[in-house]
Amino acid sequence: MTRTTGTGSPVLTPLPEPPPARKSPPHTPLPGAALIGGGLAAAGTALLTGVLAAGALRDFLDRMAGVIALVALSAAVMLGLATALRGLLPPPVRSHAQRLHRVAGAVGVGALLTHIGVKVAGGRVDAATAVLGWGSGDALVGLGTLACHLFLLALATGIWRGIFASRHWVRPFRILHGASYAAWAAAMIHGLTAGRPPAPWVIAAYTTSAAAVTATLILRRARSRT
Repeated sequence: MTRTTGTGSPVLTPLPEPPPARKSPPHTPLPGAALIGGGLAAAGTALLTGVLAAGALRDFLDRMAGVIALVALSAAVMLGLATALRGLLPPPVRSHAQRLHRVAGAVGVGALLTHIGVKVAGGRVDAATAVLGWGSGDALVGLGTLACHLFLLALATGIWRGIFASRHWVRPFRILHGASYAAWAAAMIHGLTAGRPPAPWVIAAYTTSAAAVTATLILRRARSRT
């Protein structure tokens, strides 16, 4: 860059330093070995809880684990949408929503693994079908397996969000982490149609969850267009 002095002679001025390359946002550090190990231990405990449960606990988990999973994961989706409501929610509120989003996601996935464990142990579905999604001949059961895979994908990309911090990876992150929307829709259909007919209070819980997520999604899209 050049400028002229009072005498008319050009003087070279240095260009401003470019901003440093963004490596990872401070609020999403890469997980360490302790966090990964703790998460795997928690996941294994949730799965074994469903497999080994007996008596009244097994009956409770057989009825409730799937409902708890869907309600918690619905809350995670809704809170994730709320974190993007810039201009409507102040930064401290969005920061709290982000933390609750992660907690709800972890609780939901844990309940989902317990739900799978208790169904496999009870002979409602075999292990291969629970993992791969086929073999039972019931497409609605396969839909639940698909929802599980997509929720795990969303969880993994959320944990390793720091890897996607550069601008080149923003869109891939949004696509992969956004798998939770498809997972939520698949889980909603699975929960209402697979297995035993849902009780009225279960339908009410699912309907409330669906209304809350849909309202937050509409609000987010409306805010993004203004």
